[in-house]
Amino acid sequence: MNVANSVPDQQSPLRAEMKRKAIHAAAAVMPVAYALFWISRSALIVLLLVASGIALAVEFLRRIVPSVQERFNSVFGTLLRPRERHHVTGATWLAVSCLVAVVVLPRHAAIAALWCATAGDTAAAVIGRTIGPAGGGRKTFVGSAAFFAIAVAGTMYLAAFPPLGAVTIGLIAMVAERYAGRIDDNVVVAVASGATAWGLS
Repeated sequence: MNVANSVPDQQSPLRAEMKRKAIHAAAAVMPVAYALFWISRSALIVLLLVASGIALAVEFLRRIVPSVQERFNSVFGTLLRPRERHHVTGATWLAVSCLVAVVVLPRHAAIAALWCATAGDTAAAVIGRTIGPAGGGRKTFVGSAAFFAIAVAGTMYLAAFPPLGAVTIGLIAMVAERYAGRIDDNVVVAVASGATAWGLS
């Protein structure tokens, strides 16, 4: 195989990750809209209920109807991590985590949780994968630094937390994202940032 033919293969994981994170980037509209009163809490709950319901229905059908699983993998296969082919996807966890955050948390804490889980996670992946060290594993310190910076900025300016509170929320959310382990990081980040923001409210 020559160099020209090998480049696309080397780039494909990065392109797949960028496509995955496009979902998170689009979802970051939610905390912005909620913070700027473009959408009410009740409307956001309805939106997330619909999204979560569809996602969970697809997850259920994937497990009981082989043809649905095959079709799902053929359409979204390039976006799925190996574990997600037979387990709940990160997109489903994100939708459900955001729904729980909006239902359970006070408004400012929910905004912080949604922002960290969507924009923060996107920054960690995009910056970490594009300018971080190659071959150093999925999590990079560059990505974690980007997560922290975006989380703090959004928590200050969207969720209206004071600088010290925003730094605390951003730091805890960053650590949660970096060391999520086997638990989906969408859940871990939403819980860690939301609980911290609630405690500081």
